[in-house]
Amino acid sequence: MPKDVFTVCFCGTGCARDEGEETRYWNYKNPLIGMFAKNEKRLVSDKHIFDPKTGYVPVRIHREISGVGVDTKLSGTVRGVGENDWFDQMDDCDPLLSNLPLTPGDLRKYASGYSSGNQRGTLAQGTGWADAALALHGASLAAASGAEQYNFIGHSRGGVEAIMAAWFLHAYGGDKFSEIPINIFAIDPVPGTGTWYSIQTQLAPQVENYVGVYAWDHLDVGFSAVIPRPNARMTQHKAHEDIEARGLGSTWSSLADNRQLADPLVRQELPQPEGYKLYAIRGRHGTVAGIYTTDGLYEASKVNDNVGAVPQLVYKMARGYLTQWDTVFQTRSRVREGVKSLRKRIHTAHSHFDTMALGEVRTSRLPLRQSVRRVSSIHGSINWDRYYLEDVVGTPPYNLTYPCTIEQAGGGWIDWTFL
Repeated sequence: MPKDVFTVCFCGTGCARDEGEETRYWNYKNPLIGMFAKNEKRLVSDKHIFDPKTGYVPVRIHREISGVGVDTKLSGTVRGVGENDWFDQMDDCDPLLSNLPLTPGDLRKYASGYSSGNQRGTLAQGTGWADAALALHGASLAAASGAEQYNFIGHSRGGVEAIMAAWFLHAYGGDKFSEIPINIFAIDPVPGTGTWYSIQTQLAPQVENYVGVYAWDHLDVGFSAVIPRPNARMTQHKAHEDIEARGLGSTWSSLADNRQLADPLVRQELPQPEGYKLYAIRGRHGTVAGIYTTDGLYEASKVNDNVGAVPQLVYKMARGYLTQWDTVFQTRSRVREGVKSLRKRIHTAHSHFDTMALGEVRTSRLPLRQSVRRVSSIHGSINWDRYYLEDVVGTPPYNLTYPCTIEQAGGGWIDWTFL
């Protein structure tokens, strides 16, 4: 019998809760700037950069579950860091929830600073400090639903917030909510610069499934992706159970400091964990979440149907996993093309993805392997606590177009799937 499930869809940095569904223009606030502008209004969000079959994946998923943009008893959305809910020019947003039973006062106070008013800003997007408040809001939405299972999907910092939200439920949910099972579908989860907290790099004990999809071709500074460590439920390893039984940290940012389990990016003699899947896919950070421009950026004149095969495949996967986890959709999948055909199109049109990274096919001519993406599973702020993505995934299949540098080597404990 299907479970009573509530799905939370976390948006990425700078994304509103109608991202990809509406094109938004703002009037220029400074009339002097408007006087010299080419247009009377400024474009702030263009839905035409998103593949029409997928939209911005977290937002589209919510709308296909609930049928509307606002929260319902079936699913809810969480705005992105550094943005208001609906790209509202009045600079306002809905208050955030922080009503888990055991939420400590310092976390409530921290969250209150990001709860209402104008949350939009470039600095806020860069620092990402609002992610804890947004994660607590997502956890509180889930708890308020009364569901017996929670499914989380998120992109960018939204994917990281999904991981953090599970910890908040575990630590602050009390007897009623702390052990409710959670499944996470994370699309290129990126914490950003600064400190990586332990509740970002370790999965909480009640997470039953984690699926992470990681972009191969995004090399921008500050976009190292987080790959959280499997929990003891997944590894079924006695030593991991003992570590997981240690006490929680005294603050929200240190909850899992003493409970970090085996690093999935290091080679070790352990069986593959259950309910834990990692995927690599071509494209940039925005490509995997719906953008189908040839450079992965925001100019609608550069959209390309073959690039669209990437977000279509991720969207199809997201719906498939969520359905497997008992989320019920009100509409059929808009992507009718099969997985095999989508993958073929991705690897036939590889030149688009090759040029997304530094404007050239991958080489080792640049110092410090700048033409390779960084990932990490280590909490902290030290830059060298990062791995090269091409090293931890192992050698890509020869028949798939995953460019690597000549230094590519190794492979971690986890077996990756190349899409």
